[in-house]
Amino acid sequence: MDEIAAGFNESQKSSFAGDIGLVVETATKERMVGTLEIQPRHLQPFGIVHGGVYCTIVESLASMGAFLNVADDGKLVAGIENHTSFLRSISGGKVTGVAVPVNIGRTTHLWDVEVRDDRERLVAKGSVRMAVLEAPASA
Repeated sequence: MDEIAAGFNESQKSSFAGDIGLVVETATKERMVGTLEIQPRHLQPFGIVHGGVYCTIVESLASMGAFLNVADDGKLVAGIENHTSFLRSISGGKVTGVAVPVNIGRTTHLWDVEVRDDRERLVAKGSVRMAVLEAPASA
């Protein structure tokens, strides 16, 4: 785990992504990698991973990657669109999300994210569009 990833993990301890157990393994402007050990709390009533878990992984990794690209300019990002497709049902194991930028623009970013199970099967795929925002004076 790199220093930036460790910083994200520390900062998200009290966030939703931290609450579900997402661990950032790699954090760069070009690639974000996170893992999650599937637990019973991540399952919907039929015993498979709830789609919201995948949406959270997709949104979180894309948001962190986009933030890395604007932080030096004193800007922030906010998700404005998340399209996540659920491709394979699983009920346990570990999933890994990999987010990469498609377009880093001045006012918006687009990131693609793939989530794979511990057998490397694609279980979810998403795209997140982020707005680049001026940081409030209090930030």
